[in-house]
Amino acid sequence: MTTASTASTNYDWAAPPEYADAAQSDNTLKEPASDTIEDVSDAEATTQVPNVAGYSTYTVEFAKRSLHMDYLIKDASDTPKFYVNNKHLVAKLRGGRPDVVIHAGSDDKGPVVFASRSNVMGTTHEICFGNPTTSDKYAELHLKNAFSLTATWSPPGSDKKYTFQRVHGKEAQSLGGRKTSLLTLKLTDDETSEIVATYLNDGVKTWRKAGTYQIKPNPKIGDDWDKYVMFVGCVLTEKERRARRWAASAGGHGGP
Repeated sequence: MTTASTASTNYDWAAPPEYADAAQSDNTLKEPASDTIEDVSDAEATTQVPNVAGYSTYTVEFAKRSLHMDYLIKDASDTPKFYVNNKHLVAKLRGGRPDVVIHAGSDDKGPVVFASRSNVMGTTHEICFGNPTTSDKYAELHLKNAFSLTATWSPPGSDKKYTFQRVHGKEAQSLGGRKTSLLTLKLTDDETSEIVATYLNDGVKTWRKAGTYQIKPNPKIGDDWDKYVMFVGCVLTEKERRARRWAASAGGHGGP
């Protein structure tokens, strides 16, 4: 486990919550286009989300007044648990400041409980399970390649590996998603190959709903397991969404 002092040396993160976007002096750095068309399209499902006995269920909604940028994660009782603050620009174009910051509660005023710095063309994302100014729970999210959503990680304090993977077609449909969804994810235990969580881009035609997490309990980790899974999942869903938004801005030629 990386110590707090080593983490500060290796990562040198700008401290949230002082991460407000400054005006860009380089006019060539353009913000990505709106993603509302893609997101609403992906939110159409051909099946209802299956209720898996014993699994925790969380709904992901687009946060109000965020221009479909930020997410609000709610539990099964519709109580807001986390606010996902997604930045227009990746960390490299923000002076190294985190580009995904998650707050406890219903808005971005709550305490920071997770942060991520994306590596646009590399295969490693830096993540912190906590506030980077005080936490030593730094980790790395290892991607199969720079354009992939196949990503391996370990929970804080554990060497056990889990892998998120995007699935399509019949496999996505078997999990409760739709064949053509760009954002059906499964999380597997690398040792047993068991599927322990899913993210389904599953809402009916709605402007607000983005998707659903279903997570199998992990007794060894306890209550923190659910949030670890969702926090890492949020990095990947934002990576995919950001890629589409930049592609739209570039006229279909791709981008970060």
